[in-house]
Amino acid sequence: MVGDTRPAYKELIGLVSELVEASARLESTLAPKTASAMAGLVIGMNCYYSNLIEGHHTLPLDIDQALKASSKNLDQRKLPTLAAAHIEADKWAKAHILTAASIPEFIRGVHGEFCAHLPNEFLLLSDGSLMEKGEFRTREVEVGIHVAPLADSLPLLMNRCAEVYGRSLEWSGKGGIHRLTAVLASFAAHHRLVWIHPFMDGNGRVSRIVLDAMLRQCGLNRSGLWSMSRGFAKTDRLYKSSLAGADQARQGHLDGRGHLSESKLVDFCRYSIETATDQALFMTRLFSLDQIKSRIDGYFQRVRFDLKPEAARIYHYVFLRGSVERGEAGSVSGLPERTARDVLASLIQEEFLLSDTPKGKLRVGFPLHAVGSLFPNLYPAGDVDLPVPRKNQAGSSADHLKRVMDDNH
Repeated sequence: MVGDTRPAYKELIGLVSELVEASARLESTLAPKTASAMAGLVIGMNCYYSNLIEGHHTLPLDIDQALKASSKNLDQRKLPTLAAAHIEADKWAKAHILTAASIPEFIRGVHGEFCAHLPNEFLLLSDGSLMEKGEFRTREVEVGIHVAPLADSLPLLMNRCAEVYGRSLEWSGKGGIHRLTAVLASFAAHHRLVWIHPFMDGNGRVSRIVLDAMLRQCGLNRSGLWSMSRGFAKTDRLYKSSLAGADQARQGHLDGRGHLSESKLVDFCRYSIETATDQALFMTRLFSLDQIKSRIDGYFQRVRFDLKPEAARIYHYVFLRGSVERGEAGSVSGLPERTARDVLASLIQEEFLLSDTPKGKLRVGFPLHAVGSLFPNLYPAGDVDLPVPRKNQAGSSADHLKRVMDDNH
């Protein structure tokens, strides 16, 4: 912890305050239904970038397939991929409340859920044994130059995590400085959990999911509109070097009171908070009203010229409103009723517009083949460049997209 009596505390709390403000400003820009749809994209981003940090390039197509299976509550064990495993672990974490008493079990639960959706080859350890799902390690490990704490010390260390960081989470409900301190503690906890290295493998992914859960418990990014993992991955070398720096032993009697360096922990917390703020600001710019309208118009005029240009007007209207009646969406187009119905049908067919029932209200959707144009830089260029389905091709555009996805797999 960086306590309130330490020299760097005020500076870090000031940075946390800027982060809270940036995150709140982002949440206020989107209609709830649109925010919910965007949160689904961010879940995919978390999966993509968290796996990328660990050296695995997870295809957005795999992520999209796993997200759709998860939304329909299909058995992800029939889809044994890193994407499915990460998404299900993230989903599990969002469904459970993190408390002081539950921190050790919560961490084990995330790991267990992640491993439960992996094939055995992903669980195979260097000695040929299989990793135990959701169980703290019973052996010693070294990661690079980092020698993790002894396995026998894990119960004590995890209980200490629950005591110290759990207390901050409980106090965050009081708001004000207590909430800001809890956010700061969450970033410190992220380093300490990686340092403890409680599992034989999967510690990085689990620790980032737990960090997201702690921030949500502090009231930060509850809608899930920005990605901490994207920020870490974009500055991968700095992320790993900052983590390693905070592993260093205490450097003199002025460097905190514990065994590890407080000044290096301050550096890691400063880096993490600034990275989080940068991600919140990036998403805010992405959703600025002028920019989103310009990108929607450009997409439907230059890319989807096989659709009527009024499709852009309908899509933008639903995006802003969040949820609208079908008749209202059709009337916005200014087209004759039958033509408007045809345009709506095309948008629904390609999942630009979504509805829970055949006649229910419409909400916005973000089909993968359009994400690169509508929201540039969410993923690296090229990773979401799918062939665009055209209505004048044989079969429906939705059927064509399905064929494209099948071919890619």
